[in-house]
Amino acid sequence: MLHFSGGSIYSFRRMFDKLNDFFTTEPVELPGRGMRFAEELISDRQAAVNDLLQQILEKRNGQPFYIYGHSLGAEMGLLVTQQLERLNDGPAYLVVSGNPGPNVRDEKLYNVPSSYFWEKLNEWGGVSAEILANTELTEVFEPILRADFGILEKDTAPITGRIHTPVLALMGSEEKNVHKILNWKEYVNGAFSHRILSGNHFFIYDHINTVCEMIINCKRTLSASRSGN
Repeated sequence: MLHFSGGSIYSFRRMFDKLNDFFTTEPVELPGRGMRFAEELISDRQAAVNDLLQQILEKRNGQPFYIYGHSLGAEMGLLVTQQLERLNDGPAYLVVSGNPGPNVRDEKLYNVPSSYFWEKLNEWGGVSAEILANTELTEVFEPILRADFGILEKDTAPITGRIHTPVLALMGSEEKNVHKILNWKEYVNGAFSHRILSGNHFFIYDHINTVCEMIINCKRTLSASRSGN
């Protein structure tokens, strides 16, 4: 499970109870937050991919596995899956949410003034009201968020290549680029499906049961397909 910008291994804890009956959930996180708070933040795309890839490889046990990523985690999920497929150890399914896919960037935020930075995040529904209302929290989260946005924005080389792993893409109806969700198909050779749920960038928290059920159904679909063969 790959977190969003500003997230950590704790970001999906509300999903664990639903998923743990079907999966061994393994959240991973980038340095500079959560259990890795003391480590130096990174804002380089390839460094982030390498970091997440290494964590996943250390957890691999030879069993089929699934990757779920939200927002930043969705794009990282695609890039990590590309690397895993090159190692002949790709996931059984990739589920991405809160992201219209690679190379869709309207505006870079990682280096804008602080007031504008928070104004845009609030406008996009990309940060909780709790953080916005607490100066101490904004001071803690701003460098983390800027580093994470840097991962997405600093490297101007377009992301290319397709994966063979099946993909399910989810977005919230109020997200700015929800109309571009089919952009994901440009990076997928395998099966692709998508669904739009009501809500803003953090729609997943309004639809915990639905999102988890769709992830579980990816496993059921593959199991049924293999049984049929």
